[in-house]
Amino acid sequence: MIFKNSLKVLAFSIMVSSLSFAASAQEGQTLRLALHSDIGSKNPGVNRDGPSDMVLAHVVEGLVAYGEDLTIKPMLAESWSSNPEATEYVFHLRKGVKFHNGSEMKAEDVVWNFKRYLNAETDFQCTGRYNGTIGAAIEDVSAADDYTVTVKFNAPAPNFLMTLATIQCTPWILHPSSVAADGKFDKPVGTGPYLFNEWQTGRYVELKKFDDYSALAGDKDGYAGNKQALIPTLRFMTVPDASTRSNGLVAGDIEMIDEVDPTLIDTLTAKSMNVDIQQTPSWMTLHLQTNAPRLKDVRMRQAIAHAIDLTQLVGAVGEGRYVANPSIIPSESPYRDESTATWPAYDVEKARALLTEAGYNGEPISLLVSNRDDRVQVATIVQAMLNMAGINAQLEVRDWATQLDRYRRGDYEMEIFAYSARLDPLLMYQSLIGDKAQEPAHQWDDKEAIALRTKAANTQDFEERKKIYNELHQLAAKQVPIIGLFNLPTITALNPKVADYKGWPAGTHRLWGVSKKD
Repeated sequence: MIFKNSLKVLAFSIMVSSLSFAASAQEGQTLRLALHSDIGSKNPGVNRDGPSDMVLAHVVEGLVAYGEDLTIKPMLAESWSSNPEATEYVFHLRKGVKFHNGSEMKAEDVVWNFKRYLNAETDFQCTGRYNGTIGAAIEDVSAADDYTVTVKFNAPAPNFLMTLATIQCTPWILHPSSVAADGKFDKPVGTGPYLFNEWQTGRYVELKKFDDYSALAGDKDGYAGNKQALIPTLRFMTVPDASTRSNGLVAGDIEMIDEVDPTLIDTLTAKSMNVDIQQTPSWMTLHLQTNAPRLKDVRMRQAIAHAIDLTQLVGAVGEGRYVANPSIIPSESPYRDESTATWPAYDVEKARALLTEAGYNGEPISLLVSNRDDRVQVATIVQAMLNMAGINAQLEVRDWATQLDRYRRGDYEMEIFAYSARLDPLLMYQSLIGDKAQEPAHQWDDKEAIALRTKAANTQDFEERKKIYNELHQLAAKQVPIIGLFNLPTITALNPKVADYKGWPAGTHRLWGVSKKD
């Protein structure tokens, strides 16, 4: 094991040297953050994943954004209004906001972006939130003048601002030059505090400070507020191995690492590293492919749920930092009540009885998982629990890019998967529920669930939405299309040279306003 770790450190040292960090003066101008995986895409909302969303949030911005208190606040739009029916929204844009190519952002740019996102050829992953697949459809986007944009829907869209502000699949505002003359995406030309400089696939993404950034007044505030860049260069380095990331941090080769293993918190703190722990609604899950022949029978899925002891699972992982939760609704959510606790209880004998009823005879069932240490640990424990109940679960370990591709195609039987923080249950239900024939990544293809999801999308009333969310949870407890395992925090470790970093409930890194001492 010592030899193996030494090889990892050596490999990391070689990689760092290959990225030209020789000049100490240059190093003082660069913040190096080691990520657990590469970004999936530089094209916002296309082939996206959590790292892509987080990195691009430094480059591009939306009309509105979630603040620290999880309310929706101005970003590129300084104000907005809607008619009483919520079928028409009018946005008044900030003046003087510059794109990275020097052009001023105007209403025609916003119109161009929405038309592009609604174009099926763009392959924007959340088009369904705007084209009528989920709720109302946008029927027109127009510019009344250089700084006024009107969006009209064919039916009430009371939660439009929520989907605009979401930190996943955000309809960010790009300059049209982001797309080349041949129609292919080139690179994101946004309005954010950093501009996109370079992406060496599998190695790093580099962003450069945008000197003409139009910062809002005040303090950092979620994805809103003051986002002034203080560090000239950000380099997001791809370092999948957790021990290699922590060793690189301690050695001083990098300044920040993400997805810190909870078992390393005390060790890193003892070595004078700063550790930021932020509880979030991020959710570790076990996906069950309801279209798979061995899992179509609901009794099979119920048996799997009865076979998993969530309390024992979180006791074995997370060092007490993870919160067992089978529900989409996290424990700190105002929408949660006693009915959210309904779930198939841990009961091995019940699981075995259901397997017999379903006619299961020990056929192997694949359990897909990415080759990240924490994911494999969870998958191994879940596999052991399933095996104890008589379910022949077989681990299938693949790299993250491969798993993400198979998830999007629905090509698995079971898989361990994690969702970045959705800041309202509706955003998660919209991701999970839908017609698999149209979107294979949907987990829950059920007419009653789809109707409830649509009903939730069409109301802003808190009590009504709470009732709908809990009805959906009760239905999920019967049909078991997905098994929630636990909510997990974002744990980030930083070199003491890094100042003013702060986590927030969305769980994403925000490196504007962060400084680095020489």
